Amino acid sequence: MMYRDSDSWILHADVYGTSDGFEVFVEIPGVHREDIELEVTPLVVKVWGVRKTICQGATALAMEIQTGRFQRDVHLPYRVDTSSVSAELKSGVLHIKLAKQKPVKVVVPVQSRENS
Repeated sequence: MMYRDSDSWILHADVYGTSDGFEVFVEIPGVHREDIELEVTPLVVKVWGVRKTICQGATALAMEIQTGRFQRDVHLPYRVDTSSVSAELKSGVLHIKLAKQKPVKVVVPVQSRENS
């Protein structure tokens, strides 16, 4: 599922499930690492930032490359461990690795009520 507001453009993303987590690939060609923000919650990966105009100080005669703000929310089917996330930008693709959250075992004491 993706999010888009009226002032931003859409990023394309692929999500793969692995035995221990997820790998998300987001196409962001022409964007520098320092212009990308990444936020991970247990069920959502949010990528946003800005692609700057390539040629400053010139008059554009044709513009097909989208510039400006972008944002993409990727909703995950299972909770992830937000403390073990890695991200790498290579050749215009942001590669995000996420580990599934380990199940938490909770022992619940059973109480008894006697009728008086």
